[in-house]
Amino acid sequence: MLIKEVISQVQNEGYYIGTWDTIDEALTIYIDTKAGVHDFHTLLNESDLECFPKIVNGTVANIEKSLVSIPLVIFKKSTPLNRQNNNIKYALLIGKIAAAMAKVDGSIDQEEIRQIRKDIYKLSFLSESEKYRVFIRSIYALQQNSSKETIINSFALLSDKAKKQALNIAKDIAIADHYINRHERLFLYEFYRLCDLPTNTVDHDLKEHARTSNVALESNVTKSVTVSNLIIEMDDSFDQLLSEFASF
Repeated sequence: MLIKEVISQVQNEGYYIGTWDTIDEALTIYIDTKAGVHDFHTLLNESDLECFPKIVNGTVANIEKSLVSIPLVIFKKSTPLNRQNNNIKYALLIGKIAAAMAKVDGSIDQEEIRQIRKDIYKLSFLSESEKYRVFIRSIYALQQNSSKETIINSFALLSDKAKKQALNIAKDIAIADHYINRHERLFLYEFYRLCDLPTNTVDHDLKEHARTSNVALESNVTKSVTVSNLIIEMDDSFDQLLSEFASF
């Protein structure tokens, strides 16, 4: 795929996900060298694009692996988020929880991605530019690995108000593909326990949530998905970030 085709997809979808070898211009760039990383960054910059993982001064931030071996999320260049702002931190948390919920059944559907976008864009305390950046970081979170236990332990640090909002968004993602997977249900059980809600109402609550959201659940058909030792990893700063939400 030529970079101009990447640009077209970014303009249409808001982002592009691919690996290094899918970009035709990669044939002339030696990405395993600092000079190659710099050349790739220049190629993106000249096309008014950025990518995650982030490239800073010819190096890839927080990633030990070569860019060849990891998914790239390419998106429109925009104003970086002020990650010291509490509203931004909370929005990033919401996006990461939504991403974790989307991944827990072992597959990521377009309906789930659309729902993540919809939920992020409902956060009225964000500007349009901030909504876009938070959504892109949520898409990037879908490409990362982190333990489910880390997500659950982090959720436990939230205030009751923040837990309620995060739980509702987790329900949005669970019903987005019209199926309720066993692993999604088990994930929600953990959130319910941490919200001091009875877990035996999860199925009923999901059906009601689907009804009020005009989502038709297909209960008689189940996806053939195998999930084994699911890992959903986030960056090292995530736990530190979450500790600031105890009094949110």
